[in-house]
Amino acid sequence: MPLPDVLDYPIVAIGDLHGRRDELRRLVAALERRPEWADCAVVFLGDYVDRGPDSRGTIDLVLELLRRPPGGSAVMGNHDLALIRSARLDGGPPSPYWPSRYQALYDGGPTFESYLGRPPRPGDVGFRDDLDAFRAAIPDEHRAFLAGLRWVVEAPGHLFLHCGLSPELEAGPAEQVAALRARRWDRATLRPREGSITALLWEDEYPAWLGADRTLSDRPLPYPGKVQVTGHDRVPEPSADAVRIRLDTSGGFGEPTACLLTAPDAPPVFIAAR
Repeated sequence: MPLPDVLDYPIVAIGDLHGRRDELRRLVAALERRPEWADCAVVFLGDYVDRGPDSRGTIDLVLELLRRPPGGSAVMGNHDLALIRSARLDGGPPSPYWPSRYQALYDGGPTFESYLGRPPRPGDVGFRDDLDAFRAAIPDEHRAFLAGLRWVVEAPGHLFLHCGLSPELEAGPAEQVAALRARRWDRATLRPREGSITALLWEDEYPAWLGADRTLSDRPLPYPGKVQVTGHDRVPEPSADAVRIRLDTSGGFGEPTACLLTAPDAPPVFIAAR
């Protein structure tokens, strides 16, 4: 399913899901009670997998929602990137960075169980073998969806991305969005500021916008004329200001939140599964 880079209003943005198909079902039921829902494109803000018990069912439901008129799109989160590169769902070369990090930090056991029927085996060799088994078990449609996730989706007054634009790059906001569109993360283009955390901890396989700098959800570089809509860093309740809207109220442990946007300058309407 090709995912568009640009959407028009009305739009419903949905925060991080983390394998919680049950909570997404409840949220959709609340959305279906809204009169605007039938006309809304939907955009998901990343982190479809890990922690929760049903990553496979969550992606099935996400795809079902994206197929409904008027469609929608989806951006990549750090959990999605970690799984994609660890299991090479994008057809890329083996990653020297992601498998050990994914195994240690990303609560991927439930994702493996949802596709393989069992958790991954402990130890480096067993885990790497199970990544191959995972890749073979994942349906082609799911693999294509995950590998094709956008790094940014745009609307006339909003940018939808997992974490946020970075003030620690010499590249300005327009340059950063151009790189996001191209799914490009390299020092020569983005020019991390000397002495910054981004420069010190630079990793070629882990873009700051997708989660390497968690603080960007709270302090993104402003983009003139557009509000950033982000997930990634869990918050007790959704919030909005002139620079960004934060939506990750779940983190895989609670209820996801949706945000209805009816126009470039319209205030967000937050919707919870109640």
